[in-house]
Amino acid sequence: MYKFSLVSFFLIFYSCSSEHSQIELILKDNNPLIKKVYQNIEKHNLQILYTQIEKDSSGNSEFIEYDFQVDDKQYFYPASTIKLPIVVLTLQRLNELRNESFDINVESKISISAQETKKEERSFKDLIAKVFLVSDNSASNVLINFLGYNYFNEEMNKIGLSNIVLNHKFNPDPFVNNNWKIINEEGKIISSSLSQKTIEHKGITNLKQGKTQIINGEKMESPLDFRFKNRGSLRDLDGVIKRIIYPELFDEKSRFNLTDEDYNFLRYWMSRFTYEDVGREYPKDSVYFDSYNKFFIYGDITSSSDRKIRVYNKLGEAYGTLTDISYIKNYEEDVEFFLSATIYVNKNETMNDNIYEYDNRGIPFLAEFSRQIYQFEKLRKH
Repeated sequence: MYKFSLVSFFLIFYSCSSEHSQIELILKDNNPLIKKVYQNIEKHNLQILYTQIEKDSSGNSEFIEYDFQVDDKQYFYPASTIKLPIVVLTLQRLNELRNESFDINVESKISISAQETKKEERSFKDLIAKVFLVSDNSASNVLINFLGYNYFNEEMNKIGLSNIVLNHKFNPDPFVNNNWKIINEEGKIISSSLSQKTIEHKGITNLKQGKTQIINGEKMESPLDFRFKNRGSLRDLDGVIKRIIYPELFDEKSRFNLTDEDYNFLRYWMSRFTYEDVGREYPKDSVYFDSYNKFFIYGDITSSSDRKIRVYNKLGEAYGTLTDISYIKNYEEDVEFFLSATIYVNKNETMNDNIYEYDNRGIPFLAEFSRQIYQFEKLRKH
């Protein structure tokens, strides 16, 4: 069911920041969806990382990275993009539990309960599917209880992705303050303690954003402070995607501890469209649509997608910031590349008022920019 074949590659990285890179050629184009952002580039905290995949006749692979304003020290709020490494580490932790003689896998039923919340039975597969299909906060928060903050942050640091930091759960979620107890089918508690070392972001710029914010319905004349919120640099988040698609191209110490089945499972769910999964029905209303979980290529298309171009991704949307990290592949045309980007669209500089330019500026920009990169890749390969 989760088939995904890969050829073994030898990896070489090149990083290019030339002013004549394809990124800047597209940004300077007269397309109105692009121009609207580029004309006010200083207001958008735009970062873009685009990776070409070159293969020689022997099957060796060369990655050529092009970046625009990518800065590990420049803060942006990662929102739901950080759910991707949460899911990855969930699969890794299940492997560790099996090595400790627990009889458990993604299909296993688990009991989830809290002091004042009714017990329910779910599977890790169901929770993970909801994270990818509709970016479900409640499902993600249960997985945080399973892992624990310290485990997450230590594992990210261990494989060289220290710019990804988890400090808190996701809102809105009516049960966000619940300390979920997770019990497997054998009756053993497998959830972690949520005691944590909260990590303050030091040496990072742009940690205070906006000029005003809404708190409990009141407008406060102060910026929002992100010093203790979740964090993920664009390069490290992009590194998570690359480790999922081509794990063998990283040395063992830099990989996640996953099986081939785990990787295929991840690739399957990352590439699904919201209405593609048979058996899960989400209301076809103003909230959900087929490409609800894709900014790149399909983000401004709310009708049914043709799905010919597969986008393996996790996006994030909060506090006026839109981010998508992805691997894009058309199997029929043999076109593939990595693309990650983040953009800030908060014209009135007020946080938590839900008045952001997502639909009329941010998402159309990301969709059109990615389509132009795709067309360039198509011409380049053929």
